[in-house]
Amino acid sequence: MAGVSISTVSRVVNNSKPVNDDVRRRVMEAIRATNYRAGMLPGDSAGPRADALLIGVILPHNTNTVLDDFNTGITNVADLYGYDVTVGLTDATVENELGYLRLFGGIGVQGIIFVGSPLEQRHLEIIREHKLPCVVVGEVSPVTFIPSVHIDNVTASFEAVTYLIQQGHQRIGIIRGEDEGAVGGQRYEGYARALAAAGMEINKHWVTTSGMSVEDGTEAMARLIAGSGEQQPTAVFCSTDWMAIGAMNYLLDHGYKVPDDVAVFGFDGSFMSGVVRPQLSTVSYSATEIGMTAVRNLIKLIKGEAVTPHHTNVPHHLTIRGSTR
Repeated sequence: MAGVSISTVSRVVNNSKPVNDDVRRRVMEAIRATNYRAGMLPGDSAGPRADALLIGVILPHNTNTVLDDFNTGITNVADLYGYDVTVGLTDATVENELGYLRLFGGIGVQGIIFVGSPLEQRHLEIIREHKLPCVVVGEVSPVTFIPSVHIDNVTASFEAVTYLIQQGHQRIGIIRGEDEGAVGGQRYEGYARALAAAGMEINKHWVTTSGMSVEDGTEAMARLIAGSGEQQPTAVFCSTDWMAIGAMNYLLDHGYKVPDDVAVFGFDGSFMSGVVRPQLSTVSYSATEIGMTAVRNLIKLIKGEAVTPHHTNVPHHLTIRGSTR
């Protein structure tokens, strides 16, 4: 049905080898249409052993060091408690999220760690149908039976932009994520609150959206500069370090000095924030701790124990480096 070989389907299900986005999409559509269950294919390894304890992790992608650290936290704690981990990559689409929830429910995982779009009724129906213990990461869970682990994105962004204001910046732009209601929206809210608290208005010409990659950040910075005219921002807050690195690349490639002409502030405390030059100021937190906390809370759910607090905030702090002044 997907027009691909059995071995390709197996690679998608098991995440054993890279598969391009179009092929992954077609395989996931076929999985949803046929109610595929792991173990149906020769050599299919996604199905758990009869005695296996298995946690399913649903991620939008796995292409940066922050998610590497997150996965390290998950696997370290899961190993301690005797759980194997299987990962589903969704390419940040709701349909793929739903497909992996069905798939993991069908193969009998003990629980789910979910990183993705805000939970909708469609997600919740599948979780209830399969009686899946679930922990949401990065978002505040909208329901009482699903706990969540995250950082306080609004407060962290507020503090980062307030720092820029305290450094004397009056024209502060933002490169924000495209997800209006999720993390990108929360980080934009913190930006907006900081400006309002300082009696400053948002200039729509200094606001643009971006995908998650360095290249996306470069393109977003080009749009922001082109749309600002003579009143260009003197500082830019970015929703991720990767966006910020792309923004700095554009500025440096086009004759701007960072931070003398434009200061740049990132978010995530990634490994790369300390490697680039100038080093990137960023909101830092432990993605490894988030992963570890998510697994601990999920195992409590699996055992029928209460999870307190229901919403766990992992601490953050500002790391000030050479990209700001």
